[in-house]
Amino acid sequence: MTYAQDLLGAEGKYEHDADANKSLAPRDAEDQLVEGLRLGEDFAYETLVRSYGPLVMSVAVRYLKSEAEAADCFQDTFVAVFQGIGKFENRSSLRHWVRGITIKQCLMRLRTSRRRREDSIDHLLPVFDEHGSRIDTAGPHERSHIAEILDGDRMRQVVREHIGRLPDDYRLVVLLRDIDGYSTRETASILGTSAGAVKVRLHRARSALKEMLQPLMELEDCHVNL
Repeated sequence: MTYAQDLLGAEGKYEHDADANKSLAPRDAEDQLVEGLRLGEDFAYETLVRSYGPLVMSVAVRYLKSEAEAADCFQDTFVAVFQGIGKFENRSSLRHWVRGITIKQCLMRLRTSRRRREDSIDHLLPVFDEHGSRIDTAGPHERSHIAEILDGDRMRQVVREHIGRLPDDYRLVVLLRDIDGYSTRETASILGTSAGAVKVRLHRARSALKEMLQPLMELEDCHVNL
């Protein structure tokens, strides 16, 4: 289990994804739904949007960090699903396929809206003095704020917020690998980069995330030991 997964819960997913999963069509009805979509039946389209809409929206918000952008991506995703249903080969679940299309739509939006350069996260990584001792970069104000957010729900929200602070090149690798569970090779293919680049970015992103959350972890340990 990765650092992000451990902090966000056993499945490494945002809590609203669990709510989204409850509305998904059961597996035994999936073949009927897919067949209805291929035949262009209205009930199938309505069922698809009603069943998978919460999942699509939660994934879009996670990647795009904007509800307005996510709403537009929601529409684009279902258009892509409707147009591409003939290519669905049942080698994976419909849920996994729809989720993959959602992520691809999100990445298309990000690529067209951001500058094509890799941002640095050096300022988020641990800092050491000339003797090799780590320098604590969390100020008193930050510590006092962290001390107020030790409950589980608030911690998960803070973890999400800190993941969102990572530059896109690193944030997307964390989301794909640690949150959505894609392999290194799959992540590299989705992002159009090499497996080596994915490994380097993931290592640096995890280190940065751990550094950002270290004051929270130390205060939580202190609180537990009181």
